[in-house]
Amino acid sequence: MGNNLNPTPLLFNDVYFSRWEESIFPSRSIWAPFPRLPAELRLRIWLLPLQQHRMIEVDLYPTTGDNDTPQYADRNHLGRIVSGRSRSYTSRLRGRGSYTASLTSLLRVSREARAAALSFYHIHLPLGTGQVLYLNPEYDVVYVRPRRPKPINRLPPETDPDPEFGAILVDFLHDARPTITRTKVSHLALDGEIRHYLLGWFEERVNLTPEMLHSAAATSFADILRYKLRSLLCVVDFRGSTRGMGAPPLGGGWRSHFAQTFPLRRRGHVIGAFHWLQADPRPGVELDLRQLPIKDDPHLMLRNWQRLEHLFGVTRNQQATRENDDDYGFCLYVCPTKDWSTLDIQRIDGAGTWNEREIEAEAEAVWSRDELAQYLQYEAEDWDKKRWYLARVFGGTRQSPKYSSDSREEAEIFEAMEKLPCTAIGMWLFPAEAFPLPTNPQLLSFNLSAVRPSLLLFQV
Repeated sequence: MGNNLNPTPLLFNDVYFSRWEESIFPSRSIWAPFPRLPAELRLRIWLLPLQQHRMIEVDLYPTTGDNDTPQYADRNHLGRIVSGRSRSYTSRLRGRGSYTASLTSLLRVSREARAAALSFYHIHLPLGTGQVLYLNPEYDVVYVRPRRPKPINRLPPETDPDPEFGAILVDFLHDARPTITRTKVSHLALDGEIRHYLLGWFEERVNLTPEMLHSAAATSFADILRYKLRSLLCVVDFRGSTRGMGAPPLGGGWRSHFAQTFPLRRRGHVIGAFHWLQADPRPGVELDLRQLPIKDDPHLMLRNWQRLEHLFGVTRNQQATRENDDDYGFCLYVCPTKDWSTLDIQRIDGAGTWNEREIEAEAEAVWSRDELAQYLQYEAEDWDKKRWYLARVFGGTRQSPKYSSDSREEAEIFEAMEKLPCTAIGMWLFPAEAFPLPTNPQLLSFNLSAVRPSLLLFQV
């Protein structure tokens, strides 16, 4: 997380990965006779540090060029047909220094180590920058984001439709397909904007249809949906400027509560390893999940995704086959994470305004522990203000409690949370089917206390 080695503020990530590294690497000693090991064992050792998840954020830019170039007629160096849309879109990794960070050091250790790394990252995807992105679809999550060629006022796609982004995404996915036919595991993450280009914003509709695509593109996309895509991570933001939920809205059924376990989004360098924990181990998660307000409707998201699959010929029978086969299983995850930045503090406090260039620079910046500490301090001060406001609203003379607890047992859990760092850099993963009806439909607030989400936890 930048070059700042100061462990403050301490995160759950620090505690977890410190213990994990101690268990995996109990000794840092070097064993000199390594070259005398059998080749098969040396290969397993080379691959060991590579066998971990990474989330790689890729920006897709539409470009103005010769759109009459024949599509799906060119072949790459392996002889595979590619989209051929290099003149109409380009791709690059988000963030300064991200490409260098994506390259494993094994590429420079020895010929044997380099060969092992290239065989592991068997997808070699050309970027618009002239560089090559090395991917392994079993471990890497590609997080795709659309980028407009010039700053404009962002409007919902229903009022500002741009179907080209949907076609560009399909072409990108085709070019990034595994080159080894037996590889059937792929993970894709989409932010709200590109997801809305595909599935609509508020309505039950699909913005991408086979008729909008080249016939080869439509066939390729249908094959990806049937066999290649293992998980779709739909990244959504929590409602509210911070994790502190203050005055109850109209309609009741609202807890004034500071949700400490709500995960914060990773920012800055966008190439990094993470652990996919099947169940979030932090104390207090189930209490914070009694009230989960998010900005997108999971039910609408799931229905529209199923409509998209149906349009491309993925039937319910095929879905059942995938669910009963480990190789073909698919899950649509709703992934809440709190977006944050130092610009948010300026906006909320009214201490300044910024333009599109400043927002772009903020998105590219590699954030430091100091910036995180500044944001967490702002969250704490903001919650203090909200607690005094709540006390005045209800005629009290003492500050409202930090957490909403119904019993002494719950209060003890919150006390334990204060002793063990519970703030995490990552995101939750909920199967879309796990969402019940909202307890507060106006705010899309859900009670998910009966569900233990997975936690995608970044190494920071």
